Amino acid sequence: MRNPPILISVIGFFAALAGFGFLFMGLRMIGFDWFGAFGDLPAFEHVGIWGWLAVATGIIWLAAALGLWSLQPWARFFAMFIAGLALFEAVLAFFQFPGSGIGFGMAIMPALILWYLSTPQVRAEFDGDGTVAV
Repeated sequence: MRNPPILISVIGFFAALAGFGFLFMGLRMIGFDWFGAFGDLPAFEHVGIWGWLAVATGIIWLAAALGLWSLQPWARFFAMFIAGLALFEAVLAFFQFPGSGIGFGMAIMPALILWYLSTPQVRAEFDGDGTVAV
């Protein structure tokens, strides 16, 4: 098994953090109280399906992190899709908060991730041969 490039590992790390965050929040929302360790936190009430959706989202993010670390092509597509959605959200923020720089700040990281994941070297890593086509 090949080791992923360092920036792919970093993107996978943050995907795993998101996954554990959603998983923890979802389990907390559906009533799991971690054996009383967080008993002083306010209980969520009437969340219904939202807790299960958070658990499912956490599982999806953890799968994406594992896919990025193992250089699966679908994980690269998933990361590019999510970065594209974040870039679209940044464009909406440009119009919602004109002149404040919030939209620009929101656009920096997704734009860098999209650029990095579309470079020939990264595409070659995810294709499996490790050679860059010219």
